[in-house]
Amino acid sequence: MAAGKRFPWEAVAAFAAVFAAIRLSLYLDVPGRIFSTAVLAAVLFLYVPVPHYRKSGFPEWTRVENPRRTLGTGLLLIVAGAAAWSLYAMLPLPPELSPPRGALPISPALAAHILLLTALPEEVFFRGYLYDLFEEAGMEPVIPTALLFAAGHLVIHPSPYRLLTFLPGLLLGWGRRSCGNIYVPVAVHFLYNLFPFLLGGPA
Repeated sequence: MAAGKRFPWEAVAAFAAVFAAIRLSLYLDVPGRIFSTAVLAAVLFLYVPVPHYRKSGFPEWTRVENPRRTLGTGLLLIVAGAAAWSLYAMLPLPPELSPPRGALPISPALAAHILLLTALPEEVFFRGYLYDLFEEAGMEPVIPTALLFAAGHLVIHPSPYRLLTFLPGLLLGWGRRSCGNIYVPVAVHFLYNLFPFLLGGPA
């Protein structure tokens, strides 16, 4: 490995531990238990990074240094994502690669679930914590965090379609790098997850 770079073992270990726990939770899924797998995953995503930042305090990605750049980056990613999703939904694809179509109405409960149990904790873990670990190791962080993002989705629900999360993972990583915070990735991730409901899918 090149001078000044070291392999980010902490990132790999954290990813492996979190997703092993999530996979085990899915395997042991029993009715009536207190915590669902979604809640467990959110808790792990939010609290596994805590020891890393215990001494330094709140990480830099919790601050908005340039509001105008943050807003511009967010709008660009939303427009690009909506255009990409609409084009993808029109493609004649085999069922295993076809995008889902939202069948449920977007209720406040569904929106809160997507924001608080998916977008926020996943972005804290991937575009916050893991991104920092790769950067601190002297590595470009956007591509490896996008790869782990896609790998995590594949571990939870194996399918060729889930591998395509690598592409929005790249956009979310670019958003973190462009604006320096995770508020844009969180907001954009939230909207991307709503696209099947807002923009529809294949007929």
